[in-house]
Amino acid sequence: MELAQRKVKILKAIVEAYIKTGDPIGSKALCSALDFPVSSATVRNEMAELAELGLLIQPHTSAGRIPSQAGYRLYVNELMERRTLPNEFKLYIIGALEEADDDPEKILRRSSEVIAELCHITAITTAPSSATARIRHLRFVQTGRQTCMVVLITSTGLIKNRLFKCDYVITPEIIRIFEESLNRKLAGLPIVNVTPAFMQTLAVEFGELAMLIPSVLAAIMEACFDMNNISLAVSGRLNLAFDDEHDPITARELLRLLNSNDELESVVMSLMPESRILIGSEIGHKALESFCVITEPYSLDNASGGMLAAIAPQRTDYAFLTAVMEYTSECVSKLICELIS
Repeated sequence: MELAQRKVKILKAIVEAYIKTGDPIGSKALCSALDFPVSSATVRNEMAELAELGLLIQPHTSAGRIPSQAGYRLYVNELMERRTLPNEFKLYIIGALEEADDDPEKILRRSSEVIAELCHITAITTAPSSATARIRHLRFVQTGRQTCMVVLITSTGLIKNRLFKCDYVITPEIIRIFEESLNRKLAGLPIVNVTPAFMQTLAVEFGELAMLIPSVLAAIMEACFDMNNISLAVSGRLNLAFDDEHDPITARELLRLLNSNDELESVVMSLMPESRILIGSEIGHKALESFCVITEPYSLDNASGGMLAAIAPQRTDYAFLTAVMEYTSECVSKLICELIS
């Protein structure tokens, strides 16, 4: 949308003032916020024209104006200035994530907590996709005379465990045979290749040893299947539910969504894997029509990893939230890559 320069400056000032105060902006208050001389009457006329264009809303007859969804969209696309995150925030983010740098899932969970805490919104992180993940290593830990746990470690650093039981006594020698023979066959194999048909073929290849490993192969296959399920870490569920700007019905619908893992997973999957800002109806979910969603992917060794997502009110500091998301994504990528290198 092409706007005259004066209208652009007025719209930008209204959006940023409303983000800061939460109060509708009147012409007199706006005059003092503009960096050029203009009369209150001229500002009123410009605001009225911006409202006719669908960029501003007048919530009450005697109130000032606030941005519409279209107004926020124009602001985000064309008017918002990129912001460098202050060093104190950077130090806090990297410090918090380094406390969890022994496990990729801990890093992702902590990143959602940090974003939610700093921005007072709901934050979500997803684990790396299994589409490109490979089996890096298998470990076996004996848990009983006839029980053992297989530990599956992937190329993305994620770890899945599965217990299994054998109909014979497990010895250290059997554990050694499991690790050597199964790592020789499976290390480097794409997770998506681990199917029932593949496991049946693998069992045949083991010959006489196949009698010892049916429960082992079943446990490995279950762990691989579990990797195919998207893993979400959600923090700050209540940050938005009790926001004064939203009525009880909106808050209830939002809480219902945030507590429904299947529905929330569906929303998140529809947003992957791009870096973008969606506002209101653009998100495509009724419970989020009063909110915005900002997504930022993270990468692993130049390959796609997972995603960070933030659910925030439409009246949010888009520049600050975007800066937090981008820096957190950089830190997540760096720390997980260090773990899996």
